[in-house]
Amino acid sequence: MFTSAAIRPVPPHQDETMSENGYRLYDMVDVFANDGWWFGFISGKIGEEYYVYFPTTADNIVYPSHVLRFHQEWSNGKWIVLPRQGKIFDLH
Repeated sequence: MFTSAAIRPVPPHQDETMSENGYRLYDMVDVFANDGWWFGFISGKIGEEYYVYFPTTADNIVYPSHVLRFHQEWSNGKWIVLPRQGKIFDLH
């Protein structure tokens, strides 16, 4: 049984400017799919869609940007936005 202290609140809304330039290769993201949020890494981009690699399953699946958000960690009772580790896509 869970106590109320074990339940995390919804993360804060991310500022639209955080993703105005798009996600970068290797950015840590959460994907809303199958009724939940799943952690992964941006592994590629085709057009306006992003491939996300899920380390727990080794799946690499394409998603539109509207189901992605930058990954946040719940730590010591608050949400932490981790620094971006991504690299700008080199399409050449």
